[in-house]
Amino acid sequence: MGSPERQNVEIRRLADCTFRQAVELWNLGFAGYYSDMSTTMEKFVPRLGRESIRPDLSIAVFVDGEPAGFVLVALKTVEGVGIAWNGGTGVSPNHRGKGLAKLLMREAIQAMRESGAATGLLEVVQKNAGAIAAYESSGFRICDGLIGAKRTGAFTVNDLPGGVSDDYRIGRMKPNQLAKLSFFRHETAWSAAWYNQKEAEGIVVTDKEDAVGAYALVRKSYADSGKLQGITLYQCAADRSRTDALPMLHAALAAAFAPFGEDCTRVTDNLSMADPAISEWLEAAGFEKVYTQHLMIVQLN
Repeated sequence: MGSPERQNVEIRRLADCTFRQAVELWNLGFAGYYSDMSTTMEKFVPRLGRESIRPDLSIAVFVDGEPAGFVLVALKTVEGVGIAWNGGTGVSPNHRGKGLAKLLMREAIQAMRESGAATGLLEVVQKNAGAIAAYESSGFRICDGLIGAKRTGAFTVNDLPGGVSDDYRIGRMKPNQLAKLSFFRHETAWSAAWYNQKEAEGIVVTDKEDAVGAYALVRKSYADSGKLQGITLYQCAADRSRTDALPMLHAALAAAFAPFGEDCTRVTDNLSMADPAISEWLEAAGFEKVYTQHLMIVQLN
C-alpha cells in the first residue's frame, strides 16, 4: 500500500463505523463540492438501502482518529453477474491533495473484487479532473458521457424536433424486457440501469412490420390529486443499423415526454450522450443542461 503524506492512517470498512461517523465522513468528504451534497442521519441511512450500498464493502479512512475519506460500494447480481458501483467518493478538505483518493480507490477496487463482481462502474462530474485521475489510477476508464437536463412547462407538437410521425406505433414493455433488445445499451449509469428502475415504464417504437427500432425508459410521478408532476427519462436509444434510426429516436423521445400539454417538470437522469442526436433533440426542445458527467467502468476479472 502506498504512503501518502500522512500519519496514523487507519482503513476500515464502513460496517465497522458508527452511523454518526458515516454521516460525518460523507459531509466532510463532499464539503465544497459543486453542489450541496450534505446529508443527515435520517437521509443517509435510507440511502444505503435504496442504492444497494454494502457497508461491509464500503471503505472509510481515518487520519489520527479523525474521519478523512470514504468510498461507498454498492453491489447487485444481475442475471447471475455481479455489478459493483462506486456510490460516492469523498476526502475531507484537510486531507485533499495527499494521495488519499488514490488509496481509497485501490481499497475499493479490492473490495469489489472480493465481492465477486465482474464489473465496477461510477459517474463523475466531467470537470472534476482530480477525481477522474484517481479513478483512472485504479483502472477505471471513461466509456460514455451523461447528461442531466430539465424543461418546465407544457409542450406543443411544434416544439418537438422532428414532430410526431404517423409512421410508427408506440408500445410498452417492462424494463427487463427492454434489456433483451439487440441494441439495448447495457453500459449505463447506476441510477439509469433497468435493474434499478424496475417500476419504471418501458416505451418501444415499432414500424409497420412490428419491428422495434427504438426504446425509452421513463418514470412518471403524480400528485395526490392524480395530476402529472414530473417525467424522468433514464434511457433512450435507437437501432443504429436502421436507415430510419433518427426518426425512430425522435419518436421515442416524444413518447417519453408525452403528454405534451401537461404542465409538469421533465428531466433526464444521467442519460447517455453516446448518440449526439439525443443532446441535439433536447436542446431544440428547450431543455436546459443541468450537469454533465462521465460514465467510467472497470473490469474486475
